[in-house]
Amino acid sequence: MGSFAWRRRKTLHFGEQWVPFAELNLRSVSGRWQAFSVLVDSGAVISVLSPSAAELLGVEPGKGETIELAGIDAPARRYFVHRFTARIGEMPEFTMRVAVADHEEVPNLLGRVDVLERFQIDLDPSCEETRITAPWLDPANRRIWRHILEVEATIQRAWSDHPLPGRLDEAALRFVNRVEQLVAAGAGLLKLHRDFELPSIIRSLFDLTVQFEYLMRDPQPRAALYLEFEHVTKYRLEQAWLKLPGQIGRDLRASEDRTEGEKRNREAYDRVQSQYVVKQGKKRLRMHWYPGSLRSLAEIVERTAEYDAVYGMHSAWAHGDPWTSRLLRIRHSGLVDLFTYLSRLLIQVADAKKIILTGDTYKSLVVLAEGLTKE
Repeated sequence: MGSFAWRRRKTLHFGEQWVPFAELNLRSVSGRWQAFSVLVDSGAVISVLSPSAAELLGVEPGKGETIELAGIDAPARRYFVHRFTARIGEMPEFTMRVAVADHEEVPNLLGRVDVLERFQIDLDPSCEETRITAPWLDPANRRIWRHILEVEATIQRAWSDHPLPGRLDEAALRFVNRVEQLVAAGAGLLKLHRDFELPSIIRSLFDLTVQFEYLMRDPQPRAALYLEFEHVTKYRLEQAWLKLPGQIGRDLRASEDRTEGEKRNREAYDRVQSQYVVKQGKKRLRMHWYPGSLRSLAEIVERTAEYDAVYGMHSAWAHGDPWTSRLLRIRHSGLVDLFTYLSRLLIQVADAKKIILTGDTYKSLVVLAEGLTKE
């Protein structure tokens, strides 16, 4: 990875502006590395160097392949293409083509050719820096990622044309929305090469998909049970926030809406609470919409081994376990987990809604859904 500070440069009409720069190292004819500060220009097809920069590398500017390049409102000028061994930050060495100008009045530019297909370039105005990293998806995983997103889009388009009975459609949509959010969050971390932050997301994805598999074993009553538990959670958290010390707690207790809000939440809570008692005749309610624990659900849907391994490991990470806190990366960089859990959810929704997918598409989802357990 390479991280490079932007610089302030005067412009003709807009005063000083931040300009994205990077440091490009090129190997000279003598074998020594020469560093150049280059303006990052995604509008430039090819990277550009001035003749004096080429001379530092021991290259005769006019000896390369002759081409003509023109800028916006600028006439075409001659350039000479040379190939250099290059390095950016801590990235591996690569070969890139550079156009050397026949005139000195050009900035050194980092263009697209031989660069964008190898690197991910992030222009971050918040930190006023350019970050250059390896792509977060290789070609094979990029195809898988696009395929899953296409299947997801197909199911979303067909959603309203294949309604599920009772409240099952509402429950399924909440699960789908939450899983999509978590997968998007995981992808965002991978783009930043922060896969060490993925365990909590993977843990949540496993939890959600196991819950959904359990719900779909007896869908209509369990969908209602899932949705009604909202009132238990809301009432419990309302009471907890009202007891919070400090300014937030004081503001909530003094709110003009408190009386009406508490009454409304209490009525909804009283209406549904009997469905969630731990034991008949007792007042204590369970902590989840489903009976038992997540492990008991995993047993019902035959995910016990996965619960012990995947959920166990990532739970240990979330709770600061001494061994997992030393792990800087997770296996497969977490991509397999994202593919697996999203595919499992999509298969169940497509099956329940009877959305027709092509044979190859459905088969590919099945393979991806096996993911971590495939032999």
